[in-house]
Amino acid sequence: MAASTGFLDGYLPYLLRRADQSLSSMFYETLARYGIARSEWRVLAVLAEQDNIGVLELATAALSPQPTVTHALRRLESRGLVTRTHGAQDRRQRIISMTSAGRKLATTLIAEAQRLEALQLEPAGDLTNLISQLRDLTAQIDAHLTTVDRTSHAAG
Repeated sequence: MAASTGFLDGYLPYLLRRADQSLSSMFYETLARYGIARSEWRVLAVLAEQDNIGVLELATAALSPQPTVTHALRRLESRGLVTRTHGAQDRRQRIISMTSAGRKLATTLIAEAQRLEALQLEPAGDLTNLISQLRDLTAQIDAHLTTVDRTSHAAG
C-alpha cells in the first residue's frame, strides 16, 4: 500500500467516495444498458425493500434530494415501473409503489449488483467486520448530528 502523501489520502469521506466509484463503475455500465439512471436505480433499490412509501421517506432512504427523486419517479412512472397514488390520510401525500415490471427489473438489477460486488470484492476476503463498522459509524454520526442539530436549534 502506498504511503499517505496528502490530505485526501487520509480523508475518510474522499476514500469512501473513491471506493464507491471503483466498486460501482461496472454496475453503472449495467444500468446504462438497461437505460436506468443512477437516481432511478437508488429509487428502485429502496422500493424493492420498502414498497408503498411516501416521497419524502423515499428520498431519505435513497440518499437523494427530494426534487431528484421526484424527477426519477416521473421517468420511472412513464416507463410503467412505478405508480404514485394519493395517501389515505393526506391526499397531498404521494405513495410510491413498484409495478410488477418494476419489481422484475429491480430483482434483475439487484442480482447483478450483488454478483459484481462479490466478483470485485473477492480478493479482499471477508469484509463482514468492515461492513459492521461502517453501519455502526453511520449510526453514531447520525445520532451525533441529531444531537448537535437539536442543541444548535435550542441555542438559536
